[in-house]
Amino acid sequence: MEHHEDDIYYCNDCESKVKGFHRFCHNCGAYLGSDAEQIDVFSNRNLRAAFIFYTIYLFVCLTVKFTGWFNSYDWLFLVEIFLAVITLLFAYKNRAGLKPILRFNNFNPFVLTGVIFLSALFSTIVSVSINQINVSVFRIDTSLFEPYRIYQAPIIIMIYSIAFMPAIFEELAFRGILYNYFNTFLDERMVVMITGFIFAAIHLNFFSLVWLIPFGILIGSLRRRYNTIWYGVIFHFVFNLTACIIDLHRVGELW
Repeated sequence: MEHHEDDIYYCNDCESKVKGFHRFCHNCGAYLGSDAEQIDVFSNRNLRAAFIFYTIYLFVCLTVKFTGWFNSYDWLFLVEIFLAVITLLFAYKNRAGLKPILRFNNFNPFVLTGVIFLSALFSTIVSVSINQINVSVFRIDTSLFEPYRIYQAPIIIMIYSIAFMPAIFEELAFRGILYNYFNTFLDERMVVMITGFIFAAIHLNFFSLVWLIPFGILIGSLRRRYNTIWYGVIFHFVFNLTACIIDLHRVGELW
């Protein structure tokens, strides 16, 4: 393993960038040497911080799902704000590491167009399939719009709650904060997988894992490929917005 300045390491065989504690190259599998930095994962500061951050998210989601305290959006709005504040606090604490990915690096209009198209297509397939399964198998007909119907400007509130807030703060949380924590002691390909799985798990819906896991891994791959969270934010927003539009059309509220 060849060491360059600024604690950057490269594989001697294929010259791929690796981390100082890696024993084998993730690209070619070459042995990197026995002098690799020793890291005790269980006493790792970044792992502890990731555990605390995810535990807060998980506790809040469990409380919302398994108590009757948040049956109206009045209370759910406060939950959204609370999680947003927690996310911003952790983001501020890790601002140096997050700064590079908050830029729109390697912007490519063709990639952006592809992200938007793929997101809308994926969302349409998922939304139509889930609705069909709910009606045919579970004999229920749920609507995303119904909880917001009692409010003024319900469509705006619905899009804010379902599309805007998750796209910004879930991406900052999972593809920003947690991704960076794990990336300090794990191979980046593994980080994409882990953040994809824990993102899916936080939704607390076993049936939805079928599409949430690929969703999380795909967005993590965009973060890894382009070193920015913004393609993921756009993908997430368009996906949820498309689901809102389909639901509004289905219940006759779109036009």
